[in-house]
Amino acid sequence: MTAVSQTSVCSLRHLRSIKSYLDWNREKALDHDTLNIIEEDRWFEEMDQTRKAAGHNVAGKKGARCTYMQHQILAFNPDECECNGGAMTPGRCMDYARDYVRTRYPDHECVIVLHLERCKSDRTERFAAHIAVNRTNLVTGLRLDEGPARAAARARTKTVRELDSKYGLHQLERGKANSRVHGRQPGTAERDMARRGHAERSENERVRRAVAMRVEEVGRIPECPDRMAELSRRLKRDGIELTRARNGDLQYRFHSNSLGGERRINGARLGYAVHRKTGRTIRFTARGIGRALRLFMQLYRTMERATRDMF
Repeated sequence: MTAVSQTSVCSLRHLRSIKSYLDWNREKALDHDTLNIIEEDRWFEEMDQTRKAAGHNVAGKKGARCTYMQHQILAFNPDECECNGGAMTPGRCMDYARDYVRTRYPDHECVIVLHLERCKSDRTERFAAHIAVNRTNLVTGLRLDEGPARAAARARTKTVRELDSKYGLHQLERGKANSRVHGRQPGTAERDMARRGHAERSENERVRRAVAMRVEEVGRIPECPDRMAELSRRLKRDGIELTRARNGDLQYRFHSNSLGGERRINGARLGYAVHRKTGRTIRFTARGIGRALRLFMQLYRTMERATRDMF
């Protein structure tokens, strides 16, 4: 499965940043290709000359921003990337990106740079194709216009779904954990609060901390016939009810001050936590909780044996 996103490049500063970011001599760049570019080392200058000749280095309407190009990202599912045992090698990722560009922008100047990206939070890796699409259509001389933003996003998603089918990839599913090795990342609001030192104000963060703490506690218990039931009992004391959603996913229910009532969130949407001592990543899906309980059981049994051996 592949996620597609787009950012419009609307300032000279952003334009210079894109040029630097798409430098394929950088360490994380694995491969690159171009479409409708004569000298690939001069791709940035060629795009600028094309826009200048068509009058597209200035805004089309008075008072509007000038869009120079579009920066699109094809982010491949980490599970399906070769670096995590998947079938998508860098070569296949580039073939996918070429198919995407030729399908959607055959008459535009494009640059594709494949990056190996690493997530700082959970240290997972994946491939992502970064694409620069110049604004000017070489055939018509008109500016790229894909219609209203939502309609254009749906059209890009449709193309990606068709390519996912062609390359034998799974489809993204809303509200579900689409990757086993990579968890949900904190949202913009959560990152902002963390930067300001107010991460505890996030309801999701509060639930994550409570669940992670209780999972470790239950994992320490030497003998427990039903650890999930014990976890559920302890979370209830924290005001968190552990249930199952209609689709079978693990679900957390709690009182939300912002909503003024009950809030329900699936484990796949809740994300993950990293244990400070062990560095282990705890995911809040049923599978992730079960795995974390087993890991903590093994950890504390090992510690007990080591302590006995000392005496």
